Amino acid sequence: MRRLFTYTTALLLALTGTVAVAQKATNPAELEGAMKRISAANGATVKAIKSEAFADAKTSVAAVKQALMDAENFWVMNKKDDAVKMSKEAIAKVSAVEAAVSAATPNQEAAFAAVKEVGAACTACHMAYRVQNEDKTYSLKPGTI
Repeated sequence: MRRLFTYTTALLLALTGTVAVAQKATNPAELEGAMKRISAANGATVKAIKSEAFADAKTSVAAVKQALMDAENFWVMNKKDDAVKMSKEAIAKVSAVEAAVSAATPNQEAAFAAVKEVGAACTACHMAYRVQNEDKTYSLKPGTI
């Protein structure tokens, strides 16, 4: 009985943590949080690919994809069709990175080429909707919503 309680408690804690991490962005602050998660996970993806730690790359690229999907919700809610389209394109590019690092024998060059495509997709959205601050971070452009 005690073992069942322990397993049930552990499962509930794991599920609660998952729900807390995967939060769809509904306001600018949550969008900023998603963007920070994307930046951190993307950096971890590049580092993992560089060291050929493809299992780690799979984990971090999945986090990039989830955060992009969370951020996409912000654009859907604010009826920014072009931003939704850019989000979908970025998610598709991230899926290509996932495929590259998940291959039976991952190719580092192919993975980096796919990461470069993700960067281009991110840049397109940043040009339209983000502004770079003095400290080199990004924020939502004033007047966007």
